[in-house]
Parts: sequence; C-alpha cells; structure tokens
Amino acid sequence: MIGKNIQKVATKIAIIGGTFDPIHIGHLQVISEVAKRFEKVIVIPTGNPWLKDHTPIASGEQRVAMAQIAVNSLNLDEKVQVSAIEVKRPGPSYAIDTVNELSKIYPDCQFTLVLGSDAASNLNKWHRSEELQKLVDLLVVKRAGVDSSSFDEIEISAPDLSSTQIRDKVANSADISEYVIPTVASFIKEHHLYGSR
Repeated sequence: MIGKNIQKVATKIAIIGGTFDPIHIGHLQVISEVAKRFEKVIVIPTGNPWLKDHTPIASGEQRVAMAQIAVNSLNLDEKVQVSAIEVKRPGPSYAIDTVNELSKIYPDCQFTLVLGSDAASNLNKWHRSEELQKLVDLLVVKRAGVDSSSFDEIEISAPDLSSTQIRDKVANSADISEYVIPTVASFIKEHHLYGSR
C-alpha cells in the first residue's frame, strides 16, 4: 500500500514567552526570525512571572492584547499565534505547566523553548528545570557580548531594547515610535499605560 512506510513527523513548535510589558520591535524581529525555522510559533505573555523582581504593570489581558496587535502586523497568521494560556492560569507561571498544557492541545508535537541569554543563564533556577529540559528542546537567542551557553543558539540582529526603557520614555512623555509599532503605541496611550498622558 502506498504511503504505509511514511512515518508521521512531529510538528515542530517554538514557544516564545515573555512579559511583553510592552511588546517592542526587538521582540517582533525575534518572532519573525524564529518563525522561519519552525512550523508554528506560540507567543505567550507570562501570567505571574515569579522570577522577576516586579510584577508587570500592564494587566495580563492588556499584554495579551498588545502582543496580538503586534503579531498581527507580521502577517504570519497561519504560523504565529498568541496564547493567553498563562494569563488565564492562577498562581505563579511555571514553564513546565505551560508545556504540559500545550502537549495536551498539540499531541505528537516537538516543542522548543526560545530563551534570551539572560533567561538561559538562570534556567537552573526555574521550577522543575531538569524535568522541563527533558520535555523541550532549547534555543537561545544570543545577545551580543554575552558568553555562549551550552544550548543551541541563534544570533538575531534585533535592537538591544528593553521594555523598561520604553516604559520610562512613556512616563516622561518621550517619543516611542522607533521602539514599538504604531498600533501598540496607540494602545498604550488609549489605556493610559505606564504613566502615559
């Protein structure tokens, strides 16, 4: 019978998590580049990032909305989706819980967790880190000037931006048009986020 020896190859899905408070053009460049390497990319705004020093300023719903607006601008609808999976889940956001939930939604898929250099260097502090690393592949977006990690790495020529810088600029009524796309800037203003006036 034709095709009986063809094995089903697991769909490769990249997971890009982040606070996205707000999502900026650096994030979008990473998402675009990663989308070239995977069949599907899931962008996940963190619910309650327990390893961060501060809680996000924008609500989970607002961060999901900004991520969705930003991802829409990439015109990669079939390939890239935004998920509110962590924002909807109560308690601290643990990557392993997210991966376990996604495995139920996408059985027979191979997940790759995409991390920045900073996150990769703290991976041993993550909740059930060893177990997590058995469930997923890891891909590190290497920051220029940072030592290489022991994981697979890619270098992306994204601007070295931080959401903190953008929030500070908004609070000081400075122009953020070179850091976020216009629709995200409008959302920030409309919802009076980060001290915008």
